[in-house]
Amino acid sequence: MAFTFLSIPHFLSPQPHFLSLKPQFAALRPSLSPRPLKPLHAIGPDGKYYPDPSDDDPPEAPEDSGHGVSKFQQIQRQASRHQKLQEADFKKHQNTMLSAIADVEDPPEGPAGAEPSSGDDLFGDIDQAIALKRQEFVKQGLLEPNPKAEEAAAEELEAEEVVDLEEIDALQGLRVVSEDSEEEGGAKLDSNVSDLDEQVSVSSSLFDMDFDNYGKTRARIVEPKFKMSLAELLDESKVVPISVYGDLEVEITGIQHDSRVVSAGDLFVCCVGRNTDGHLYLSEAIKRGAVAVVASKEIYMEESLGCKALVIVEDTNADLPALAASFYRHPSKNMSVIGITGTNGKTTSAYLIKGMYEAMGLRTGMLSTVAYYVHGDNKLDSPDTTPDAVMVQNMMAKMLHNGAEAVVMEATSHALALSRCDEVDIDIAVFTNLTRDHLDFHVTEEEYREAKGKLFSRMVDPERHRKIVNIDDPNAPFFISQGNLDVPVVTFAMENKNADVYPLKFELSLFETQVLVNTPNGILEISSGLLGRHNIYNILAAVAVGIAVGAPLEDIVRGIEEVDAVPGRCELIDEEQAFGVIVDYAHTPDALSRLLDSVRELGTRRIITVIGCPGESDRGKRPMMAKIATDKSDVTILTSDNPKNEDPLDILDDMLSGIGWTMQEYLKHGEHDYYPPLPNGHRIFLHDIRRVAVRCAVAMGEEGDVVVVAGKGHEAYQIEGDKKEFFDDREECREALQYVDELHQAGIDTSEFPWRLPESH
Repeated sequence: MAFTFLSIPHFLSPQPHFLSLKPQFAALRPSLSPRPLKPLHAIGPDGKYYPDPSDDDPPEAPEDSGHGVSKFQQIQRQASRHQKLQEADFKKHQNTMLSAIADVEDPPEGPAGAEPSSGDDLFGDIDQAIALKRQEFVKQGLLEPNPKAEEAAAEELEAEEVVDLEEIDALQGLRVVSEDSEEEGGAKLDSNVSDLDEQVSVSSSLFDMDFDNYGKTRARIVEPKFKMSLAELLDESKVVPISVYGDLEVEITGIQHDSRVVSAGDLFVCCVGRNTDGHLYLSEAIKRGAVAVVASKEIYMEESLGCKALVIVEDTNADLPALAASFYRHPSKNMSVIGITGTNGKTTSAYLIKGMYEAMGLRTGMLSTVAYYVHGDNKLDSPDTTPDAVMVQNMMAKMLHNGAEAVVMEATSHALALSRCDEVDIDIAVFTNLTRDHLDFHVTEEEYREAKGKLFSRMVDPERHRKIVNIDDPNAPFFISQGNLDVPVVTFAMENKNADVYPLKFELSLFETQVLVNTPNGILEISSGLLGRHNIYNILAAVAVGIAVGAPLEDIVRGIEEVDAVPGRCELIDEEQAFGVIVDYAHTPDALSRLLDSVRELGTRRIITVIGCPGESDRGKRPMMAKIATDKSDVTILTSDNPKNEDPLDILDDMLSGIGWTMQEYLKHGEHDYYPPLPNGHRIFLHDIRRVAVRCAVAMGEEGDVVVVAGKGHEAYQIEGDKKEFFDDREECREALQYVDELHQAGIDTSEFPWRLPESH
């Protein structure tokens, strides 16, 4: 190991100071005279006196740090400046302040009002201060004095008047205007009303309030700080290194496996991914400030002069979760953690469970594909990818540090297969459903199921762990059998009435879902803003979790009903149009089928669906998606969805094979501007530009129809080639609705678009 020592520049090297006496010795020097001794004059070798030129210099004035202003004057000037600022602020908001205290009662007169406050009654002291301020404004002529209270009548109240005493008190602020002064009082009243209107307008402009968020204060999110030596980290994580080089006592202030986000003091772990190798970016990480490295390959230290320690392990990918959990002090062990796995419904279920836990009075964080929450409405910036092992531990540490008591997290198949959740101490495992997805990663459906089952294999403690399973799904027995069979299981279903939680009846509409739920602890009546049959499953999953943890039934209902909508999950776009527009994340065959079935149950006239398939992923589901869309939609528009480096037309060609068409056949129909209906009478069109496809679908919408834009949901980007640009289906739908509305106002009939079947046919 070679280190280069830099020589200290000459101008920074310490120089001897012979004219100064060290402070500790200067204090011991006796003072013989109040005046300092003058130095001896110079006497030349010839015995003559040679005067020092400095003797003729004027005496040096003492340093004036106050620039001619005494400390008292400085304080006085600061007080004067502050008073001017207060006066300017008062003039700016004068009307508002005066109107706010116009009706305040005068302070009590006499000695009682002048007595100093004891300090015991804080609000009383505040009221008295406000009253005194009003009295000051009256003296300045800014406010009119309050009318003096009339002396009480000498006559006692009769029995009937005693009965009406409360009504008299309620009318206490009213005055009777005599007939003689009616005209004068009327003019004065008009003047007062005009002044009041002016004050109210100023007040309303200054104090516009968002009543929807009134009382919902967002706490300041505090970033926790962590640090430990490399030796301590290796010891606590129980990572056994093959070899170690350098100083193990180096202090670590962060841990990263992505060289792009490394900062000074970090430990860089060289992980090996599917597409790249972290060892290739070691030099970049060290340039960014990494002080130690964990690698699975031998590295020459000469290549990393800024690095102080190198640890070689057998598998960095396997050791990263343990290193991250140990560095952040295992935050999940101090919170209740609910993990949700399955193909569909994870995000919505997470929102519902979070709402239920917070209804129980628990501060609850959330890690989902849509958003990260510390607790409550305190949202964190979330990346577009699922959180890795380091981010999971970092987020949970941040939640714990800011007072979170529980965490709801989505456990995706990628996260489970890549061991990102291995060091998360999960208490409750939830299974929603299992259908085909991510076969580009897992290769087979069996591998996909095994990855999901890892979450349930960790349910081993009957005292603490719980399993929540949808027994309508044929894979339910597999998930129940994972882990310890003695761990309690709470089941839910819509069809299977042997479940612990199931609906007795339900009603669906375009605006709400009402469901009557049977549970072992009683019947719940829930009215939710989440739309569709598939969301009833998500509601049942949340109820089952509540039953498993013994939540009060009223908290279960209140928490679920608090969730009006989930971003990009059957989200209704309402611009006061005559038809419905729904944006949903449905990107698998099963999810799309469930979504369209739910929309059909709403009693729609027609379903117009926009759907695409992403590039560089599971090609096998592309024809299935097109087949489902055309079978269950009256009109289907195929389009692109993150084609990446794949040709969008090739993707559309794969989708068209699901209905027995090819791209050449479709284009041949386009030459005549006529696309024949499918055998089932439904129509299909395609456009490789997603924005155009969305506008076409919205333009075709008529009263009673529902336009479904599926596949992207909450995603706010479109990836084409190496470019990632902003694109949000929800915003595109809103813009399309405004665009079509402008066309209608201009007298243009959108029913005459080229894809409409001509009257001649």
